[in-house]
Amino acid sequence: MPRFALIVLFLFLRYQITTAQTGYHDFDATKYSKIDLVSNASGFKTKVYYKNDTICKIAREFAGSSFSSTTIWYIKDGKLTHGIFVSLRDKKKYFEEHTYFLNNKMIRWINSVDKELDPALKVFGDKEKLALKFFEDDLNEVRSKKALR
Repeated sequence: MPRFALIVLFLFLRYQITTAQTGYHDFDATKYSKIDLVSNASGFKTKVYYKNDTICKIAREFAGSSFSSTTIWYIKDGKLTHGIFVSLRDKKKYFEEHTYFLNNKMIRWINSVDKELDPALKVFGDKEKLALKFFEDDLNEVRSKKALR
């Protein structure tokens, strides 16, 4: 009987934790030389992934009571190559988007609502500017912070 109670408690806690997250699973098989936690307060957590001393990935998570999000930036040679944004507003409102870049130019944008967006659309250029601005802000922030561990 105590074993059953322990299993029920584990499942209950797991359910509670899972519902506060976006549920996105990053299938990154890259071997990083170092991972630093640079912020972990008020529902925000930021991790920086390094190969040698070069930043290759930034992952930011926010978990609130009614909204959670995950943002991941993949970086090569100091430039953004792939951005991922996932949000969960409640159990039924899930949104995911992927942006792909080559030489600081967005070349592809896919999301869970409109699927793949046409680069000729005005909104494509607006999204490119916004993604690059957020990426630069996040990159500058992690460069200025020391690891928490």
